[in-house]
This record gives sequence, structure tokens and C-alpha cells, in this order.
Amino acid sequence: MCTAGAQPWSLSKVYLYNTAKGVNGFCKDAQIFVALCNKFAIQGYVRAAGCRISGERNSERRMSIGSFVSSRLSLRGEARGRWAPAIAVAVGGVALSLLVMLLAVAVVCGFKNEIKHKIMGFDAEVAIYPLGGYGAPDDDRATLNSSMQALISAVADDVGAKPRVSLVISTPGMLKTDNDFMGLTFKAFDSSYDWAFERGNLIEGELPDETDPSGIVVSQSVADKLQLHIGDKVGANFFIGETVRPRKFTVKGVYCSNFSEYDNLVAYAPRAQFEKMLRLEPDEGWRIELRDVDEDLITPLAERLQFHLNAAYAASRIPVPYAAVTVFSSGAVYFNWLAMLDTNIVVIMVLMGCVCGFMLVSCVIILILQRIRMIGILKALGATDRQITGIFLRLGCRVTLWGILIGNVAGLGLIAIQKLWHIVPLNPQSYYLSYVPVELSLWHWLILNVSVLVLAFLLMIVPAGIIGRVSPSKVMRFE
Repeated sequence: MCTAGAQPWSLSKVYLYNTAKGVNGFCKDAQIFVALCNKFAIQGYVRAAGCRISGERNSERRMSIGSFVSSRLSLRGEARGRWAPAIAVAVGGVALSLLVMLLAVAVVCGFKNEIKHKIMGFDAEVAIYPLGGYGAPDDDRATLNSSMQALISAVADDVGAKPRVSLVISTPGMLKTDNDFMGLTFKAFDSSYDWAFERGNLIEGELPDETDPSGIVVSQSVADKLQLHIGDKVGANFFIGETVRPRKFTVKGVYCSNFSEYDNLVAYAPRAQFEKMLRLEPDEGWRIELRDVDEDLITPLAERLQFHLNAAYAASRIPVPYAAVTVFSSGAVYFNWLAMLDTNIVVIMVLMGCVCGFMLVSCVIILILQRIRMIGILKALGATDRQITGIFLRLGCRVTLWGILIGNVAGLGLIAIQKLWHIVPLNPQSYYLSYVPVELSLWHWLILNVSVLVLAFLLMIVPAGIIGRVSPSKVMRFE
């Protein structure tokens, strides 16, 4: 047992060696703590009852007075093992706020990425059109010869892009059955094209094959309207100049992207059919497409390409002028719509931040009012407002951390379930997707968690100002 002879002590210099069992009652009655201080105060330290001074200094854990007191204060109510109602509500508010934020960010990011993937599947990230064939019918054709390939490669290397370059034929036509007809755009690609996007949308049959020039792939919506099935023969008319050229095709495949604006417009066919009909050379087409370009490199690549294409045309190195068009221009309507979703995220974040802040501020106020007599006792012992404020901020942080933990477990669990099993469906006619997509990056997760923690700490400082107005002489008169 520590002996007497203690000097007058100040709580600003007090350290507690937390190896004792006799101070656990402090959370119920602050007077026990006062008795311990008076009994064991020596040289500016308080050693709790039962501590061994000799030979055990290395095993003793030193903590500040704020850490000691806050660690002894319980968040549980009178019902053993349960949080007090105010604490439970605060933890639930923080957890709910973080849960909604995680779900909102995951859904919006997933939705935007899926829609962008579909748009960039139908429209290349960068497309090079001959100016005569861009916006008006003309006989100008895009030529992907060695000089054009060298120009594209040099510009792509300058901006750090590694695009896949392919030559595309795109021509309007009309599919006609005995009972109905429908206008479409027929697309054909060269041998270097990667059919990964189209293969992912294929629901029946197979993709076009150069060994079968008459095979085409149509969308599910077109097949339903024209009552077409795999293996059916269907006629098509193409308007070349002022002449109409009929052709016969066989339906080899059916795709569905749920993007009705494109599904109702696009059909795929072998290139050989159109080379012969349009009298194209193997290195000629209606446009040159550059795919697999990082989103942040699309605009710089298009701008540099346009500059070099203009210079090459001025120097007569290419026969016709070209326009480099980005997917942001060709799909501007959709990208503007996606940009509006960011506003929804901001609104949700603000609302959930307000909910989280209100819950925590209320919680800290209740904690302070429940322990108002303890605050008076600590002030009488010489504790500063800053030290006492630190005690309640630590309690608030414990509440916040519990809420963050529960919110993360619930939010990440729901995101994982939706990502794996797609349990929440969507109407593809309205949203272009058959299920709610979710995607949450590590950076978004970290930013959300840190933001909630910092916001909670800053908001909890506000109600802590009540401590400065507590008068020890008044609050200690009452039981």
C-alpha cells in the first residue's frame, strides 16, 4: 500500500496506473474517485489501490486523467449488457447515416459505370470520321492505311494511351418481313475488332462470321417486333445513292443490352457483305474507331489527333480532312444525365450528415446532463474545462466508432449481396439495366468513413461548451 506524505496535486499532472480493481466503481459514484485521490496521492501521481510499486514499473500502463475517466464510464444503462436508450439511438443514427451513404455511393457509381460501359460499347471512345461523311452522306471514306496507323500510334503514345484501332462500316438499311418492316443501322467490323461487348450481350445464337456473309445479329426488341427467330430468312433493302439494293440475310444471333435507343437501331453483319455491296477496299470504311482508352485520356487524345490530322491534311499527307469525335460528344445526352446523378449524391450526403450530427449532439448533451454532478466534483478537484471536455469527446467517439462499425458491416454486407445475387431488380425499359448495379472503391469507402468520423468529432465539440457553464458549488449541493 502506498504511504502518506503526498504533496498537493493537480489533475493536469495526474497519471493513473491502471492495474487496480478498486476504481471500477467510479462509473457509479464519483466520490469513490475523490477518496482514492485523497488516499493515494503521492508526488503528483495517483496509484490505484492494490498496485505494486516495486519491480512492476515496466508492466504498468500510464494514461491521462481523461483517458482513465472515460474508460471507466459505461455506455450501458440500468439493464445489464444493454446500451442506454440515448446511446442506442445515437449509435443507430450514425450506423444508419453511414449505411445510406455507402449504399448511395455504391449504387450511383455502379449505375454510372454500367451505363458508360454500354455507351462506350456502342460508340467508341474516339471515332475518326471523314468530314464529308460526318453529318451528311458523301462518298468520302475513312482509310486505315499504314500512314494513318502510324499517325494514330504516334499520337496515342504521346498521351499515354494504348487504344485498339478498328475500321468500321455503318450503313442504314431496312429489314422487311411479310407483315412488317423496320429501319436499322447495320454495323460491320474488320478482323482486328474485339467482340467482347457484343458477346456479353448475346442471349441466343452466335456472332457474325466472315465464313457466312449472310448471317446477321439483331436485338431482342427487333426480333420481337418482326417476329424473327434464329435461322429465319429476312430481306433487307439498302439505299446506296439513288438506288435500292436488296439483300437476303439469315438471323444467326439475338442480343439484348437493355439500352433501347441502341437495341432498336443497331444490327451486326459480316464485313464481306458490305465490302462487295459498297465496293470498298479492305482498308476502307466509314470511320476509324479507337477503343479501350482511359476515360481521362479520351479528350486529350481526340484533341491531339485533331491537330495532327489537320496538319497532315494541310501537308497533303492524307487525301481528305478528318474529324476526331469523342464519345462525350456522340453520347452527350447520356453523359449529361449521368452528371446530374452527382447532385443526388450531394443531397443524400448532406441529409445523412445532418441526421448523424443531430444524433451525436443529442447524445453528448444527454451524457453531460446525466453526469453533471461528476463534472462539478472534477472541477472542484482542479480539473480544467478542457480535460473534462476531453472525457466526453472520448465517450462520443466511442459511440461514433460503434456506429461506424455497425454501419460498415450492414452496408458492405448489403452491397456484397446485391453484387453477387442481384436481388433488387430494375425495369430495363426505364433504367437500361435489369438490376441495381453496385460498385464501391476502396478510396470511396475510406473517404466516407474518415469524413463521418471527422464530422462527428467536430459536431461533438459544440455541446461540450455546456461544461464551461457548470458551477461546482451549485451542482454538488444536490444528490
